[in-house]
Amino acid sequence: MAEAEKIPKIDPAEVEILIERVKQNKLEEREVELIAGLLRTLLYLVAMLQDKKATILRLREMIFGRRSEKRKKAPSESEKDQDQAATDEWGETGQGEGRQRAGTEKNQQSESEVRPNRRGHGRNPASAYQGAKKVYCRHTELGSGSPCPATECTGKVYQVSRPHGFIQFTGQPVISATHYVQEVLRCLLCGKEYEAPLPEGVKPQKYDETADAAIAINRYLVATPLYRMSGLQTMCQIPLSESTIFERCAVVAEALLPIYKQMEREAANAKVLYGDDTWLRILELMKENQAKGKGERVGIQTTGIVAERADGVKIALYLNGRRHLGENAEKLLEQRSRGLAPIIRMNDALAANWSGEEERIECCCLTHARRKFAELEKFYPQACGYVLDQIGEIYKNEAATEGMEDEERLAYHQEHSGPILSEFRQWMDEEMKEKRVEPNSSLGKAISYFQNNYEELTSFLRVPGAPIDNNPAEQVLKAPVMIRKNSYFYRTSYGACVGGIILSVMITCRLNQTNVWNYLVWALRKSAEVRENPGAFLPWNYRGEESALSEERRAV
Repeated sequence: MAEAEKIPKIDPAEVEILIERVKQNKLEEREVELIAGLLRTLLYLVAMLQDKKATILRLREMIFGRRSEKRKKAPSESEKDQDQAATDEWGETGQGEGRQRAGTEKNQQSESEVRPNRRGHGRNPASAYQGAKKVYCRHTELGSGSPCPATECTGKVYQVSRPHGFIQFTGQPVISATHYVQEVLRCLLCGKEYEAPLPEGVKPQKYDETADAAIAINRYLVATPLYRMSGLQTMCQIPLSESTIFERCAVVAEALLPIYKQMEREAANAKVLYGDDTWLRILELMKENQAKGKGERVGIQTTGIVAERADGVKIALYLNGRRHLGENAEKLLEQRSRGLAPIIRMNDALAANWSGEEERIECCCLTHARRKFAELEKFYPQACGYVLDQIGEIYKNEAATEGMEDEERLAYHQEHSGPILSEFRQWMDEEMKEKRVEPNSSLGKAISYFQNNYEELTSFLRVPGAPIDNNPAEQVLKAPVMIRKNSYFYRTSYGACVGGIILSVMITCRLNQTNVWNYLVWALRKSAEVRENPGAFLPWNYRGEESALSEERRAV
């Protein structure tokens, strides 16, 4: 159960009424339960506060949310020298004559001269809009070699190498509708009726594939609840009920199911498997929990898995239900082909993540270990500052290996990160051996976690291609977390399964830079072919719109 769920929701107005009734010694059963809830809340908070200093931070995060773990950048030596020179020249306060001299027209610089131009100004080049529809506008009366239309000019016009253009953005409701009214003619003799034909390219179906794709994207990728989508459509006078919206999502999931199953098979044969869990609400399973006995499993979670193939393709899979990451990964790897090298598994050190007896190389997340020290830096600035600086150097080395082959990256880390970790390990051993750190303190627990999982945390020093952290899995879990925040729950396990299938395909598109809109429309329009050959319709194999656009460019 999540920590936030352990604190009962209590109305302050009820508490005030309860205080008055306690004074009058008149309590009902509901009020007795309220008192019990208040006391449990008090006991829970006291227990949290008794768990050393780090728990105060966790309590603050529960109430106000987690803050960034980024540290303030220390000023460089050159910046310190500049600050000292400014202090020597103008004085500590910066007032009086020094301030007047700094503000004179001669010495003052414009803001553009002082501040360097920063990236991220909000403007994108035309080349960034790869998904935009292109319309080529050509002259109808002029061509290369035609006389110049200017009355006083006798020259000829020729095509320039770089045409002019602009991008126009248009909008519409999530789902738009077109009412086709067909004229009907009837023979007075035989009674046969003749309908006027539909416009070219229009099929007599109620829901076009573009409508289903828009519904799926807004429901699961944009994380819009069903009632908000339905309300927006009603305001735009194109009403769609919540049940209809879900029915269309179920149709999309059924069409994508063969692709999802093929993605599972591809993920089972991947080189690296990242994974993590986040809690979930499914009303159907929560109702079952009420009838369960003590010790029976009641947890419900979303497992997010990212499989990375040797060629760099990444596959995202979401599984919603009672099984945790270890069980889902074990079931997935049952499909792994024989004869392949052991898969590299990257998780945190939680025991539930390591179910199964399959042959594997175990890696633990360095970011997860770092976070334990980042939470304590305010209370142990010297010790935690040292740890964070050491881990920061390792991440600098990791950034330097970008684009390297696995063996080259391994050799680089062994040369540059190996000595750092050896020194760090020796420091931890001495701190614990010399009893400079209490083993049961929050800092002692953070050091013990690193020591107990040292081999898994440093697998990137021994195994080619071993990742340094579990960030890919944590990043893909942001999508189901947003759905949980906005929609709060799934009603049934079937609804959770529909969401898992659709979200898996769309996030896989994102991981492989595939146009999710064009891909979904393409896959839905070819659903019959998808069932026969799902391997040809995997998101990273999609080249439909891009290939057609390239051919059109070559023709021009």
